[in-house]
Amino acid sequence: MACNHNCDTCSQNCSSKNKKSLLEKPNKYSSVKKVIAIMSGKGGVGKSMVTGLLASLLNQKGYKTGVLDADITGPSIPKMFGVKERGHGTQEGLLPSLSKGGVKVMSSQLLLEHENDPVVWRGSLIAGLVKQFWTDVIWEDVDYLFVDMPPGTGDVPLTVFQSIGVDGIILVTSPQELVKMIVEKAVKMANMMNIPIIGIVENMSYIKCPDCDKKIEVFGPSRVDEIGKEFNIPVLAKMPIDHALTSASDKGDIDNASVDYLDEALKVLEALPVNVMNVAVPVDEDVICENFEEAKTFHIYSIVKNMVISGRKYDIETSDEVYNLFRENQVHTILCNQIDGMLCNVFEEDGFEVFIECSGNPLESVRNFLAMEEKGTCSGDCSNCNDTSCSHQGCDGDCDHCNDESCNHKH
Repeated sequence: MACNHNCDTCSQNCSSKNKKSLLEKPNKYSSVKKVIAIMSGKGGVGKSMVTGLLASLLNQKGYKTGVLDADITGPSIPKMFGVKERGHGTQEGLLPSLSKGGVKVMSSQLLLEHENDPVVWRGSLIAGLVKQFWTDVIWEDVDYLFVDMPPGTGDVPLTVFQSIGVDGIILVTSPQELVKMIVEKAVKMANMMNIPIIGIVENMSYIKCPDCDKKIEVFGPSRVDEIGKEFNIPVLAKMPIDHALTSASDKGDIDNASVDYLDEALKVLEALPVNVMNVAVPVDEDVICENFEEAKTFHIYSIVKNMVISGRKYDIETSDEVYNLFRENQVHTILCNQIDGMLCNVFEEDGFEVFIECSGNPLESVRNFLAMEEKGTCSGDCSNCNDTSCSHQGCDGDCDHCNDESCNHKH
């Protein structure tokens, strides 16, 4: 229950109740910090190459990377990384395969009895498998998970954007006249799904003459700068037709790729913020302390994509240390049992969210809080509430004059 000790009426508004999210939770043993979708409006532009390169280059820089191959009927990621080991699992979930360089890979190719067998499935089955690659695969600790999308804006891209918490999209194009129309379709889909576009990578932009090093625009002049300006999307790279890179990819050796034309893209990806929510809980003998002011120990949990990824314990000598402890650890939310009204107001005025009536195991309370946030919480303005599942439909929202004894948000 959100704390608001000075309310004349209920402090929240049922009409702003969040609709239930369609996002699926990853496997409970997965901790994925950033999910980047590599998308193109058409096939044949080299998005798998861009996906593989970005995963490999960031891996070489010391980041933990993985590739979720969402191109179920045309998978090419395993061959690019030289991965042939079939996927296998445990009772906890499916384990991704590892490339020679340590990039984690999951693809339909790794589930087939023979690598040349086609996947002849309808769209719903394909979309379901993509979702399972997120929910059932044990990715463990991954800094960047790249999703190699199939071309277009159909079932699978829709499933990915609705089911997986994608942090951003990189569009891959080629220098052709129809690129503007293709990019516009992808941009409109990204806007509809409310997912930011990080930038554009133009592949096959040119080829270098082996004798004079001159750039030759085989497919005509590039228009990507013009398109990027029109749609207000930064151009991250113009990739050449690189025979050495193509050869390394065919040999399954993209782990060792060394190129400089994606340096700007890498900088942008490294600068992307991780949306971490830090939650503080006062603890006394491994349970939530009954009175916030008496707590001498606090657990601070870090949450990414609605999952607890770490927990830390802090002991304090005096209550004066609490505020600095929260600020230093960038705490956003406080879960407690009871708290002094004036102190609660001080926290809320400084931007903290305070939730009361929490008890028991601190970690379980945090998980219950996350589940509540995901479903959306009713706030009490029943006069404008259209939610038929609301448990206090008889309440009029005025807490001072509420006669509904079943109302679950009375202070």
